[in-house]
Amino acid sequence: MRDSSKKRLFQPINPNPKSVYHRVVDEIKKSIFEGRMKPGDRLPAERELAEMLGVSRTSVREALKMLAAEGLVSIRHGQGAFISEQDPDEYLKRFASHLPVSKDTVLHLFEVRKVLEPRAALWVAERAGQTDIEELAAMVTTTREHLGHLHSGRLSLLASHDSNFHYRLAQATGNTVLVRLMHSMLDLLADSRSRSLAIPGRGERSVDEHYEVVKALKERDGQGAAAAMLRHLENVEEQIIASWRQE
Repeated sequence: MRDSSKKRLFQPINPNPKSVYHRVVDEIKKSIFEGRMKPGDRLPAERELAEMLGVSRTSVREALKMLAAEGLVSIRHGQGAFISEQDPDEYLKRFASHLPVSKDTVLHLFEVRKVLEPRAALWVAERAGQTDIEELAAMVTTTREHLGHLHSGRLSLLASHDSNFHYRLAQATGNTVLVRLMHSMLDLLADSRSRSLAIPGRGERSVDEHYEVVKALKERDGQGAAAAMLRHLENVEEQIIASWRQE
């Protein structure tokens, strides 16, 4: 039973070399957007990167060429590939526009999130320990403080905060199935986050909306926390849709 279940969890990678190296490009871009790699950082060597991603060195090489052509990576002969050194915020805005974001997938994702995450907020209010709620509150407070004195690198901070807040909220429910669902959606969440953070001021507003969720959690107001989370998700979705109309 366990073996057949595992088989359903994974889909084979399309063996077409072009599709594979495009996926390598996407993985590298996401690692930058989520703050795991920063301008000036050296990428792992081709062999190591290929092993990490489970692809061929040829696919890695083609991906690096594409990233270099976009100006996102600089290749220094004899030294390796490096994330281009630019102003962090301008850099993130630039490569976020290159991320492939399917409109239907984003809308479908929000359909699911608007069912799961308000309920998760309610469960946290009802079940979570005080330490869990204090940790969520501290995440919002710390991000707000850092934003108050950061002149660059704001988008990286906001991306990291958003990812951590929503995932930590799922963990605080104590529902392991919900945590696994959130983990399986990480790639889709990164795509929609890149789109929302490209909207001026959206990241800062998300932090404020997270604060409203936390405020209800601290009062153990499950319905209030659920309503605040639903408002947050609806606001983000509405702004993403509005940005599409302007294109």
